[in-house]
Amino acid sequence: MGMSPSKTCLSMLLFSTLLSSSYVNADSINGTISFIKKPPMVGIAYVPSQTVSEFSPEIDQLDKQFTTKMAVVNSGNKVIFKNSDNVEHNVFANDLSQSAKFDVGLMTPGGKKEITVDWQDNSIVRVGCKIHPKMRTYLASINTPFHKIIEFSKDTQEYTFVINNIPDDAKQVLFAIPKYDLITLDISSGSDWSSDITKKGKVRGQITIIKK
Repeated sequence: MGMSPSKTCLSMLLFSTLLSSSYVNADSINGTISFIKKPPMVGIAYVPSQTVSEFSPEIDQLDKQFTTKMAVVNSGNKVIFKNSDNVEHNVFANDLSQSAKFDVGLMTPGGKKEITVDWQDNSIVRVGCKIHPKMRTYLASINTPFHKIIEFSKDTQEYTFVINNIPDDAKQVLFAIPKYDLITLDISSGSDWSSDITKKGKVRGQITIIKK
């Protein structure tokens, strides 16, 4: 016997209420980043988790630039490179410290190439163009949906970000900038944390995290 329309509506209302309540009560990470001088290009904040995530980003090229400063990838999945420019490009990476090396070859305008990620997790790999040396982007190899890429501008020294719905049992927040020292914040107790942002031990700024 089917459920009556009134009971169906009531069930849907209860489900919607529970879902909304769960979302409202979920923890979030609110971060503030400040730099002493000119900031770097890009960074990423993330909360490690056991949740299986699949990332297969598509990165385009236009006006002799990559259209994103960083993309998240993970081992075994593919990254697609497009060329929407009116000139040829040759995308490559050669980071032996991360065991990351690839070269897609010459890409004509309108072309598309893909590579399979086969390097180690928790690494950030620089990607460039052999034809245009000033072009660069980064591939962050992490396996968590709880992350936020923060793109920096040379004219701005302060930034904010939010990571929503983090796991209840989250223990750490990591913050990584290419060529900077990795920051690991223990969030297992308390509600706010801060750390200097350093490069080769020299202080370049500060990050503050608040859990709500």
